[in-house]
Amino acid sequence: MQRLLCRGWAAACLISLAASSWAATVTLENTAKGEVALGSTVWFVGKVDGVGKFMNFTVNGIAGGNATFGTLNSQNGEYKAPAAMPANRVITITGTTATADKLSATTTLTLKTGATAPKPTPTPTPTPTPTPVPPLGAQPAIDPATVAAARLLEQATFGPTAADIAKVKSLGQAAWLAQQFGLPASAIPATEDMNVLRATWFNNMAGGQDQLRQRMIFALSELFVVSADKNPYANEMQPWLATLSANAFGNFNTLLREMTLNPSMGKYLDLANSKTPAPNENYAREVMQLFTIGPVMLNQDGSVQTDRYGDPIPSYNQERIADISRALSGWTYTGASTTGANWEKFSGPLEPRDRLHDKGSKTLLQGTVLPAGRSTVQDFDAVMENLFTHPNLPPFIATRLIRAFTTSNPSPAYIERVANVFAGGPAGRGDLKATLTAVLTDAEARQDTPGASQGKLKDPVLHSLSLFRALDATVVNPNNAFWEYSQLGQKLLNAPSVFNFYSPMTGLPGTPGQFGPEFQVYAPALAVARANFLYRFLSGEYKGMVAIDIAPYVGVAGDVTALMNLVDAKLLQGRMSPAARSAIAGSVSATTDKTQRALTALYLTAITAEFAVQQ
Repeated sequence: MQRLLCRGWAAACLISLAASSWAATVTLENTAKGEVALGSTVWFVGKVDGVGKFMNFTVNGIAGGNATFGTLNSQNGEYKAPAAMPANRVITITGTTATADKLSATTTLTLKTGATAPKPTPTPTPTPTPTPVPPLGAQPAIDPATVAAARLLEQATFGPTAADIAKVKSLGQAAWLAQQFGLPASAIPATEDMNVLRATWFNNMAGGQDQLRQRMIFALSELFVVSADKNPYANEMQPWLATLSANAFGNFNTLLREMTLNPSMGKYLDLANSKTPAPNENYAREVMQLFTIGPVMLNQDGSVQTDRYGDPIPSYNQERIADISRALSGWTYTGASTTGANWEKFSGPLEPRDRLHDKGSKTLLQGTVLPAGRSTVQDFDAVMENLFTHPNLPPFIATRLIRAFTTSNPSPAYIERVANVFAGGPAGRGDLKATLTAVLTDAEARQDTPGASQGKLKDPVLHSLSLFRALDATVVNPNNAFWEYSQLGQKLLNAPSVFNFYSPMTGLPGTPGQFGPEFQVYAPALAVARANFLYRFLSGEYKGMVAIDIAPYVGVAGDVTALMNLVDAKLLQGRMSPAARSAIAGSVSATTDKTQRALTALYLTAITAEFAVQQ
């Protein structure tokens, strides 16, 4: 465990944003020591300016490789050499970042056959006597009410605080949810400064009283994606964020309509100024694939419908994309022209222009035919109704919200229960408040002793914010931290594609049939980088961004049991496993320095699976 304390103090992590114009140095590092034996394993790590970065790997130009040249897992960097020698024993490995600028590096491996020469027997060295670890006192008993409150808050906020746990225990879960639904939304400024917009959103998530709304905004931002990679100015992103906030607890039908005509989305997916005779198909494709129904037909429990050959039944095809793009043509930005197209302006929703609209007949989903001669608004209303009433919508949205809030692998029954609420909630179909309530209060979500496949890995933002909130940290100025978040694969407002920072369909590494979306930004190199990132906050190195006071932990660090109990209570509400407790206490006991003891206990607890995984 002490090795976990060894951190790479790479200078590249501290380069200022002003240096972003410099050419990046992209490298591939591996564990090979000379030629690589057939059937052996080599580990790869991609780095940009010396900092570990997630990369998609190819082997001889083949994504992920194959049996002939060897396979290379992009999720964890594991290369497995082939069993038989290929025609050319020199293998070319290329790693490419998942960022918009697609940075790449290439290296080679040389394969060899035959057994390796035996290594000389080293001269044995005396085994050092380990530092004795004083026996730990008894771990305090777990309070079930505290754990129940903390688990709800882990799912419904950016991390439980002692004050919020007390409030949930006092009010009860139902009353706390009702109170959260009734709170006014944290402000989102109308600004042209991207630093101001990004920092405001971060501060709202870190400390806003409307935590449930903020968590919903975060979830919806990963569904209806817009990115500053294409919309680089704050005024081009603010309408999107404001729309998510305003509709977080409203009706999905309203959210879909407003998002479709949102000028931020209009620019990002090219619906603005999409016009006859060649309308842009980007929004028509993504509104189906990612925002509403998904690419295949679903049952109400989220399972995939198949044809007689066992193949998934597509929910749409290229013809439907083309016709829906035609039906959505004729919208432009608000501006001087009232009959033609206007240049980009983000002060209001898109406006209809019948002169730019395709007035031919169109066929929508499930055979709905729109006759020729209809107006821009009439066809828009028809498309929105067509998507909103599609049978896929309830299970698709139910699955996405469950994965965002509670667990990456819900049971079909859980999905179906939530989908049924979405399909017919108290306020009608698409009631997001009722749907979110169903997600959070379902019996599967409220199991306070969750199963092994339940829960979800925290992404970098959720992981760090949950630590900050648990330790009552003060956000001072987070702007410089966003460079660090970008190195971890999650810079707010800058999703690398319409699929978000990680695909919702990412599989759980090593576990076929299970999902783990957040693992796409948790490859080994990124796991180490995230651990270093958290340590810098705890140690005070980043106190100008977020200040954390560890004095209470230093104060009790003379007593290892008292320190472990305090850290366990604050970060895990007494749920630390005996194995983790023993291992961390052993590292704590390796020094008598109280500050280092406190840092060690906090840091190692923060990077355990018990804290990094939301259960």
